[in-house]
Amino acid sequence: MTSRIREVRMRGASFRRGQGLVEFALILPVLLLFMLGIMEFGRVLYIYTEVSNAAREALRAGAATIHRANDADRGKVTAAECNEILNRAYGTLALTPRSQVTITVEYLRPTSGGGSTSLGVCASDPAQIQLPTAVLALNDQVYVEVQSRVSAATPLMQPFLPGLTLRFAGMRSVVPISGIAMPKP
Repeated sequence: MTSRIREVRMRGASFRRGQGLVEFALILPVLLLFMLGIMEFGRVLYIYTEVSNAAREALRAGAATIHRANDADRGKVTAAECNEILNRAYGTLALTPRSQVTITVEYLRPTSGGGSTSLGVCASDPAQIQLPTAVLALNDQVYVEVQSRVSAATPLMQPFLPGLTLRFAGMRSVVPISGIAMPKP
């Protein structure tokens, strides 16, 4: 009698082990998909931060690089400075390929009617480059727009993230070569 009870107990234990294995096999794909989604979200968040930093870096560089021009081009944005602005923005990117990022830097002069006129454009697309010919002055502004297309890293996540365009834009006043006059204390 005791051997019969022992045999039934043993059979029940092996069934429980098999049941746990089946439950694990059922939950594993869902668990892996969830973990892959978390990693993909982290990757997209990191790229979002990179593109934001690229826009800020281009704004800083665009507002300050004109001070390094030689005397003949003093106050104008040269091709070398345009490339420096773009390279400083691209320098902030680690995960985002350069081919998926578009950077446009535009210099604007405010008008009396509340609008602004474009002085020139410095862009990652060579067809759009039109360097400013006017000398930048007080109240001139630099406008930067950075766009990046983000897609899923794995084909498994493509249905959930078919494609996302991140766009950051900002504007900053250009500090003229003469600086900003401050009243004497």
